[in-house]
Amino acid sequence: MTKKYGTSPDILIDDENATMIAGMVDDPTAVVDTDGNKYLLAGTPLTASKDFELSDDGSVVLVPTTDATAVQGILRQDYNILEGAIPASIITSGTINRHRMNSDTQKTYTEEFKNSLKAVLPKLSVIDRN
Repeated sequence: MTKKYGTSPDILIDDENATMIAGMVDDPTAVVDTDGNKYLLAGTPLTASKDFELSDDGSVVLVPTTDATAVQGILRQDYNILEGAIPASIITSGTINRHRMNSDTQKTYTEEFKNSLKAVLPKLSVIDRN
């Protein structure tokens, strides 16, 4: 089997006007792909049982959510989580491009989801540009 290499998409449009916070991420429901990896994809909305912004000791692990009212941040790039929770860049404000996300992740960002997301991440904008 030939291993495919590539760069991870970066959904963030403007680093200088954005806020990214390091956080631990994992997805207990993710399955191993044909290359033997498990990925969390760029643009994945994330949540945790407590506020990850208040803890920098790795004790809070963010996981995917489809509930816009529970979102604490958006995953900036793809991460391989085969070995479990890993540190990642989490976007809490700025402009993200839905067009740069995987097609399945894009489907999460319905108009209803984006409108609800504004209440919890008011400084986050979602655009859809080539």
